[in-house]
Amino acid sequence: MKKIIIFLVFIISCNFNQRRITAPVKTKVPSIFNELAPENQKFYILPNIDNEITTKNGSIFYIQKDSIALPSTYKEGEMIQVELMEYTKPIHFISSGYSLEFIEKNNHLQLDSAGMFDIHAYYNNSELNLNKNISVKFTNINPGKAYNVYKVIDNEWKYAGSNQERISESLPFFIQYRQFNKIDTFTLWNFDLPLENSCINVSLKSLKLDQKNSFFYSVFSTSKLRLNTKWGNSNSININVPIDDSVNIIFWFENKIAIIKGINTPKDPLGKNNYPNDQNCVKKGDFNLIFLPEEIFKDENARFQFLYSK
Repeated sequence: MKKIIIFLVFIISCNFNQRRITAPVKTKVPSIFNELAPENQKFYILPNIDNEITTKNGSIFYIQKDSIALPSTYKEGEMIQVELMEYTKPIHFISSGYSLEFIEKNNHLQLDSAGMFDIHAYYNNSELNLNKNISVKFTNINPGKAYNVYKVIDNEWKYAGSNQERISESLPFFIQYRQFNKIDTFTLWNFDLPLENSCINVSLKSLKLDQKNSFFYSVFSTSKLRLNTKWGNSNSININVPIDDSVNIIFWFENKIAIIKGINTPKDPLGKNNYPNDQNCVKKGDFNLIFLPEEIFKDENARFQFLYSK
């Protein structure tokens, strides 16, 4: 009996040590950040014919006949509602609450995005699923190289395939798309390349915190679509960041916002099996945040200056 107990303890210990690190994709954001959200575009289609949807950004979605699984209550000839949101700017990513942190074999990576889209379909306000794959030609961002494709399943990024750039024959030569033909579920999809992740430590002098007073923060690259979003309740925070980049960090606390600009990230990655902690995050100093009313986000020009001016 003693040998059996020891053996079980050994198995449990091994499983614990090999436990997979996860990185939740979605974080709830303060409501003021809805001011940054991309437009939710709505289209109405007949599911029993081939459909081509062109978004305001120029992306094209092909929904072949009978691709959408219909409920037993569906009546022939009635329309299905398709909703699309395209994330093509840093402010879109901030509004979404989606973090571009990716865990691969316990290795923290940062996704460098070439844009993402969220697609869903509804009938009588009930969400629908897909019977078979649909496809997209997504308006290109960061031309010149192929990107992987990821989708959100169970609040994690899942690798879904790779894509190559395609140049449209019917439009001017400089109009390019990223084409992907294996959209197999209605969810968030992202064209990304994983890059090495690092970590910085920021100390906040001006916040009086306890377990009941949390603040929201989002760290984003000033030139690329790279972003992490979290909630915190400590004056010392360790933040995942892409290597060799420049980032801004926006904070929200008690209906006010503040920002730290132009932090250069480390050139050396954390490496496999490492995660942000006090020992391996590069300290970037103490910051006394200056908070402004969150209403500044309601004016587009003031918001842009706040987020991106030097």
